[in-house]
Amino acid sequence: MTVYDKQVFFEGVSNVTATNSVEVGMQRIDGDEEYRYVYNAGNSQINPGNGCVLSAVTGYSVTVSSTTSADFLVGVVKHATLTTGTYGWVVTRGFTSVEMGGTSGTVAAGGLIELGDDGEFYPVSNTTANGPVVGKAMAEIVSSASGQAYISVY
Repeated sequence: MTVYDKQVFFEGVSNVTATNSVEVGMQRIDGDEEYRYVYNAGNSQINPGNGCVLSAVTGYSVTVSSTTSADFLVGVVKHATLTTGTYGWVVTRGFTSVEMGGTSGTVAAGGLIELGDDGEFYPVSNTTANGPVVGKAMAEIVSSASGQAYISVY
């Protein structure tokens, strides 16, 4: 992987814009977190704590519309809502807040999580079939609540 932490960026990782300021798909390191620059091509905004998946339109065009155990997480919106038709940074590796699904159940501290429906996250069971593990809860997170997790997408 190419490391871009020495490149100069003219915006912070919390910036959301209607016009791209860097190349879509660009990777970036900010502190101990890794980010990717994406475009929200979906019909819904992506709130902080929600994951996003490829929209299948172009390269790093994303949407919040995901399917439990069936989609590939591109990143998690950490700082500011990524409204429709805007560009912004999503965290791909590091600590961030995640939103648990309303019917997903509680994930214990240290429990593994997967991407669920519509950008929310679900606990992973080691005894049943689940989608790919994308993170680990740092503390207990109950259904419909947000909490800290370590995310590792790639």
